[in-house]
Amino acid sequence: WSPALNNTAATTYTFTPSAGQCATTATMTITVNPVPETPTITSSGATTFCRGGNVVLTSSAATGNIWSNGATTQSITVSNSGEYSVLISNGNCTSLSSAPTTVTVNNLIAPNFSFPTTPLCSGGTVPDLPTTSPNGISGIWTPAIINNLTSGSYSFIPDPEQCSLLLVLSITINPLPETPTVTASGTTNLCTGGNVVLTSSAATGNVWSNGATTPSITVSASGTYSVSVDNGNCTSAPSTATTVTVNPLAATPTITTSGATTFCEGGNVVLTSSAATGNVWSNGATTPSITVSASGIYSVSVDNGNCISAPSEGATVDVNAAPLAGVAEALGILTAAQTGAAYQWYDCSGTPIFGATGQTFVPVVDGSYKVEISLGTCTVTSACIDATVLGIKGFDAVPEFKYYPNPVVDVLNISYANPILKTTVFDIAERTVMTKIAHSETTQLNLSGLPAGVYFVEVHAANASTVFRIIRK
Repeated sequence: WSPALNNTAATTYTFTPSAGQCATTATMTITVNPVPETPTITSSGATTFCRGGNVVLTSSAATGNIWSNGATTQSITVSNSGEYSVLISNGNCTSLSSAPTTVTVNNLIAPNFSFPTTPLCSGGTVPDLPTTSPNGISGIWTPAIINNLTSGSYSFIPDPEQCSLLLVLSITINPLPETPTVTASGTTNLCTGGNVVLTSSAATGNVWSNGATTPSITVSASGTYSVSVDNGNCTSAPSTATTVTVNPLAATPTITTSGATTFCEGGNVVLTSSAATGNVWSNGATTPSITVSASGIYSVSVDNGNCISAPSEGATVDVNAAPLAGVAEALGILTAAQTGAAYQWYDCSGTPIFGATGQTFVPVVDGSYKVEISLGTCTVTSACIDATVLGIKGFDAVPEFKYYPNPVVDVLNISYANPILKTTVFDIAERTVMTKIAHSETTQLNLSGLPAGVYFVEVHAANASTVFRIIRK
């Protein structure tokens, strides 16, 4: 064949047989059809967009289009990611494919806001609404500011071209617990060492200004105390403050005495506080000094108008009972009414009688006598009393009656003109210690078995009787 094959234009080709074949030459015309022009693609908009969007791709050729997705229209609407191209077929030939157009479809992203992180309380501070989510979506809110009084819904509108979903966020505004009240167990004007119990009206959730969380607190320090209630989400407004005032005690006073605090009945002592004012004595007196005439322990405190001091050390006053000053006379014997005391007998000229230091005193001569009686720290002197000495002197009209010796050591002799019938001996307590029956003008009493002391002898004769006193040595 000749010429050589030409694929760009129509050509007539001659076939010349090889020699010796008895063949003739032949000709053939071959037509070469033109290839359609390679098309181009135009897009109706951005080829990168969000899920739910699309773009229209249009071929530059009005007809013969064959798209890479199989479509044969001049334009295609694309909503999925991919590379799109087109070629032209004119019925005989197909053009080269157009340059591919890449379409990128981005998935929609939800903003991942995670606020508020803590409960929001009515009237409290609320956060600003952030304009960018943690995963990078920016936008605006409507409403733009959180209302801190009521719960509500807030819409986040993403800025365009972020492939972001619209977000509606519900924000809860929690109500505050009711404001509690405080009651006090007593006065809040205290003295050092005292306390008061403050109690909240709320049974639970209490938060006191001193950090305590119990329904009640015991307060012993000056200060202002309030309580709020926390319900786990919100804290109430604080209660009205309760002011506790702790006042210092007045200084503890001391007591001075005007003299001895042990004295006899009828005496007194003046006790004086070291404080000029505010004194409160244990006997109820409120003067700086008190005059005391009764036994007892006396103390004093000081009231400064707010608080009372600790009591002073007690002053012990001992008032000794005065001894009895009475003296009785019987059968010539003087006996002081007071027992268990110390005694000194005197004649009424004031001369002490030597050895006369007992409760009883037996004068040896007629006269007036008195006794000084000391009991504890108290001493009294009796009034003078007359005493008549018993004995022979009382029987001057009967000279025949005799008794001797007196004082007696062992045997007492008694004689009378008439027979003595009975003789009885009594001790000073008037107890019978000896009795003797006789029918003779003389009799003897053996007193050796009796203790030394004063005795009385009663003698009965046929025509008379008498009593006389003897001293047994």
